[in-house]
Amino acid sequence: MKPLIVLVAAVMLSPISFAQDSIFPIWGEQATQRGHTLPKPYGLSLSYMDISNPVTIDNINLTGGIGDIVDIDAKKAEFEGSNVTLRGDVWLLPFMNVYGIFGYTRAQSTANIDSISILGIPISAGDVKFTLDMSGMTYGLGTTLVGGIDNWFALLDLNYSLTDIDAIDGNIKTFVAAPRVGHRWQYDGGRELRVFVGAMYQDVQQHLSGDIQALGLDLGGMNGLLEGSRFEVSQRTEQQWNALVGFQYSFNRDWDVLAEAGLGQRNSALVSLGRRF
Repeated sequence: MKPLIVLVAAVMLSPISFAQDSIFPIWGEQATQRGHTLPKPYGLSLSYMDISNPVTIDNINLTGGIGDIVDIDAKKAEFEGSNVTLRGDVWLLPFMNVYGIFGYTRAQSTANIDSISILGIPISAGDVKFTLDMSGMTYGLGTTLVGGIDNWFALLDLNYSLTDIDAIDGNIKTFVAAPRVGHRWQYDGGRELRVFVGAMYQDVQQHLSGDIQALGLDLGGMNGLLEGSRFEVSQRTEQQWNALVGFQYSFNRDWDVLAEAGLGQRNSALVSLGRRF
């Protein structure tokens, strides 16, 4: 990731501007003639996000080795993750921004085992946990639709992303829809403050499988049973909606910073630094 961060920093610090030669946004000249102040057409931003939320386990299955004699059951898990994301965007229309994202995600899902049975005989599960460590590259596409009256604005952000997991087989598929409404204050020198509230719908589907030995389980004298054992897990977001509150501050027409917090059963914190060209 280090070469990527160096490249991003070099581009973001570059004085080059493409706005004068751009055909975007389409209908931008007409919008300007009507008195609208449009942002520069191209953007690049680097963001960091932390998130935690409960997930529902639809299926957990063991096969081969220990899976031939042991069955486990779990219904809930806690998901905690973070990612670093690079986003490139363009204002295709004065009211429509399209973007692509590329980044790296690290996450952990920890489930409390509800029941364990060996050869069909139930035993006490105690405080046994089933933990999955996940990390991998994230890719995605999205669009933002905006509108406003005077200094009030509303927007709807839609995006879809896929995270390929490195250590185990599987992926994380995420669809996000986030409406926001807010107010802006404009100052001299292109400075602008936007404060907003909103909500986020997030549908996360995780389908994971792999070698049980990769989980680092220690069964003492029964460790030999782990050879050839595999697991399969399907889980999804338990609470799909949560509240949002945040702000965006533009230092000028080139640079801005964004901070946003998610509240509710799903908690999140996002900070982003952006550059427009």
